[in-house]
Amino acid sequence: MLLKNKVIIISGIGPGLGVKLAIEAAREGARVVIAARTQASLDDAEARMLEVAPQCTVLKQTTDITVPDQCRRLAQRALERFGRIDGLVNSAFLHGGPARLGEGSLDELRAVFETNVLGTLNMTQAVVPALKQGGGGAIVMVNTMATRLANDFEAGYAASKGSLSTAAKYLALELGPHNIRVNSLLPGWMWGVPVQGYVKHAARTEGVTEKAVIARIAANIPLGRIIRDEECARAALFLVSDHASAITGAQLDANGGQFMAG
Repeated sequence: MLLKNKVIIISGIGPGLGVKLAIEAAREGARVVIAARTQASLDDAEARMLEVAPQCTVLKQTTDITVPDQCRRLAQRALERFGRIDGLVNSAFLHGGPARLGEGSLDELRAVFETNVLGTLNMTQAVVPALKQGGGGAIVMVNTMATRLANDFEAGYAASKGSLSTAAKYLALELGPHNIRVNSLLPGWMWGVPVQGYVKHAARTEGVTEKAVIARIAANIPLGRIIRDEECARAALFLVSDHASAITGAQLDANGGQFMAG
């Protein structure tokens, strides 16, 4: 098992990649600490984790990553329960709307940065002392292909993730001497609940079949298909595992090669 007995914190448990990260971490033998804003998301994730890994030990905690005290409390609970922390996958995010950067109010953009950059740093700072104390570990930032390949509806989100990408590189430099690795994962289109909802909406709006919408998206992906969110989850968990012990400050594209279109 890739993560046998490792204590892994995953933030942002919800439909799509977040819950798949939790499920795949459980499948790989980790002791998993899951965080989300709502108890319902945590309860759903725990049930699905135990379906695939009945012996998995799960610790769940409602957490708003924009509140530093809540992040510290999550890390403290993990230490109290397991005695150490081995890794963190920062998956929590706020996408925001499709507002353009050159016009309109920046209030929504501030909220996006507050979660995606400062909130992620809150969570990261909360676990760093435990990682140092334990002799090292790994942090993965879930980023986005949109930082490499611009589109019409993710300007604010991509800008925030671009900032996070830079922060990850500096963290890799700062924390490397403590044997703490920091890497970024760049997914693109992921076949899961959010994209499935988009496909249904686009098909209705455009008066075409869902199959046609999927084909249009897949046409720009070298692998010729929309990557499944559990595939992206496994890539993230590889980065937090010991198999990636030589990798830090890196960006791993998990988008079927679509980044090459940019």
